[in-house]
Amino acid sequence: MKKKYFFLFLLLLSVQFFLPRYLPADPFFFLASDGSDVVSYTEEEIIKYKEYYGLHKPLIEQYFSYIFGILRGDLGYSIYFKEKVMSLILKRFIWTFGIIVFSMGISFLVGIFLGSFSAWKWETKIDDILYQIMVILSEIPSFIIANIILMFFIIRWRVLPTAGGMTPFIEVSLSWNFLFDLIKHAVLPSLTLSLLRLPDFYFISRASMIQELQKKYVETAEAKSLTSYTIVWKHCFPNAINPMLTRFLLSMQMMFNASLIVENVFRYPGIGKLIRDAVYYRDYLLLQGIFFMITANILGLSILGEKYYQRMEKRREL
Repeated sequence: MKKKYFFLFLLLLSVQFFLPRYLPADPFFFLASDGSDVVSYTEEEIIKYKEYYGLHKPLIEQYFSYIFGILRGDLGYSIYFKEKVMSLILKRFIWTFGIIVFSMGISFLVGIFLGSFSAWKWETKIDDILYQIMVILSEIPSFIIANIILMFFIIRWRVLPTAGGMTPFIEVSLSWNFLFDLIKHAVLPSLTLSLLRLPDFYFISRASMIQELQKKYVETAEAKSLTSYTIVWKHCFPNAINPMLTRFLLSMQMMFNASLIVENVFRYPGIGKLIRDAVYYRDYLLLQGIFFMITANILGLSILGEKYYQRMEKRREL
């Protein structure tokens, strides 16, 4: 398993390094001209900047410099933002991490509750209606859900901010006013992400609970005249929670991917918006640094989820 992830990681690093360099337009030309034909940097200045950032070297030399930089914990400097790539990523990651954790908590709790309730009402009209709603919701792309929510709150219900991470020029301090402002701006992106992952938790909890309800110990509990509530929530639910926790770990990477799209719809200042800026300004060093961090996080979560799943399978066999 370690070799598989190592080679996959190396392959993704290589693709992430070479792919941005095939984007049209030179980063310094684009930065100097703002995308137009009028260039404000001289040829000598552009050569000097390329030497400063190491972009004058052959691609293979740049590639190995990038790999050795990762081993040293150095992702380089952003060409456009004039700041360390690692520092920029950490600043934006805090925003993304906040809405992901909030969204995962909501979708996990609501999803397992609805899924367990649906299993309790299995083969009834309530179960059928809930199941069909979740099937439809699971098929809607993230950008469509985000735009529907955005338009609804812009046109119909103007009670929450629809863009940004905080009110412009607000005083940054450890006060309730500032905290409430951050929460208000995070509600719509978080709501969108919650709706995206809700069906996933619903389906896994419903399937796990139905499987548990069909086991022999449920018949024994019914013979003891235990109530349906006691059987479902005190006996079946604790046994069915393990697949849900495994799905929670695996869903973190999916939630992160979805957040990259949602952040751009709501102009939320997280990693997704930073990627957009890096692509727009052809900032190779920033783009490859972001992709490295995303790859490392996704593979790390995949390894954790796989190990947790294997451990649970071993316990079941015992």
